[in-house]
Amino acid sequence: MRTPLYDEHVHLHARIVDFHGWDLPVWYTGIVEEHMATRQGAGLFDVSHMGEIFVSGPDCVTFLEHVLTITVADLEKSQAKYALLLNDEGGIIDDLLTYCIDPGSMYMLCVNASNTDKDYTWLESQRHGQTTIANRSLQTVMLALQGPQSASITKYVLDLDLKLIGYFHFLEQNTAFGSLMISRTGYTGSDGVEIFMPPEHAARLWRAFLDQGAVPCGLGARDTLRLEMGYPLHGNDIDENTTPVEAGLGFAVDMHKPSFVGKSRMENQLRDGVTRRLTGLIMIDKGIPREGFLCRSGEKTVGRITSGSISPILHTGIALAYLDKEIAPGDEVDVLIRSKPVKAKVVKPPFVAPAVHKRGAQIEK
Repeated sequence: MRTPLYDEHVHLHARIVDFHGWDLPVWYTGIVEEHMATRQGAGLFDVSHMGEIFVSGPDCVTFLEHVLTITVADLEKSQAKYALLLNDEGGIIDDLLTYCIDPGSMYMLCVNASNTDKDYTWLESQRHGQTTIANRSLQTVMLALQGPQSASITKYVLDLDLKLIGYFHFLEQNTAFGSLMISRTGYTGSDGVEIFMPPEHAARLWRAFLDQGAVPCGLGARDTLRLEMGYPLHGNDIDENTTPVEAGLGFAVDMHKPSFVGKSRMENQLRDGVTRRLTGLIMIDKGIPREGFLCRSGEKTVGRITSGSISPILHTGIALAYLDKEIAPGDEVDVLIRSKPVKAKVVKPPFVAPAVHKRGAQIEK
């Protein structure tokens, strides 16, 4: 599959790869260069492969309260909030953003690309009452403009002051590029916006942002940026075999709700504890931690890395890993790199200070 901006990526000589069935740019000029452009200037990402599922109808709030971990009824108009979709065992089917378009009657779920069909099927299997679920992913383009210069570029191109949009809120606006839904969210830890729009004028808006100095960025930089923030990636750091308690995502679960799918497992884990937790590692010795590498304390295997790379900001290896509950921040472990133990320090992410509100009380995807 290809996004409506595929020809733009080819024109820019992007390195195209197959990402869960989508032909997407992994980089244009280089991952580090694009990473630094987002941290210091403005990076522009085509994330149109992400899924957009709309839920509406008189009973949609009751339905969403049942399937999501947050209290949907508390959302204000034009507010977005991070949430989890759990299975009956508390495993994370997906993590997503919930957008309140019209309180009580219309919401949009922005879900991970590789999970869109699975999420839609799961939601339909749980649907009840007067609730309508519509998958509009293929009719929606999503752009992410991220970095300290994103505000000035948005002001010039769209005549929009980002100060008018609160963090984790969005604005629907008619522009010269059509009807846009502009959200003050992102997956990089840098300030910026994510824009949802029909495909007709997407290429023109893409070019307009580039003309004002935005740097096109691919999946490679998107991954290193989110890793520096310690943001989990579904399929790597979280999946249907991990729970919010194990992954440190308890803040996205409202245990005060009377019920929701997976709640009983959460109650059990909060009462009895868990055997492992997702945490951060920063390399002390030289070496690149990679997904699947084992972690040891002495002769005992104490965990496994789920995401890892070199931080372009810190110039050293960083990783997320599930470690035994006895291992705490400040401890040291050995990462087995080509069977050789390489020392790393256990830390609590983020690895780099975010330029926006810390992803914790509110988390973006």
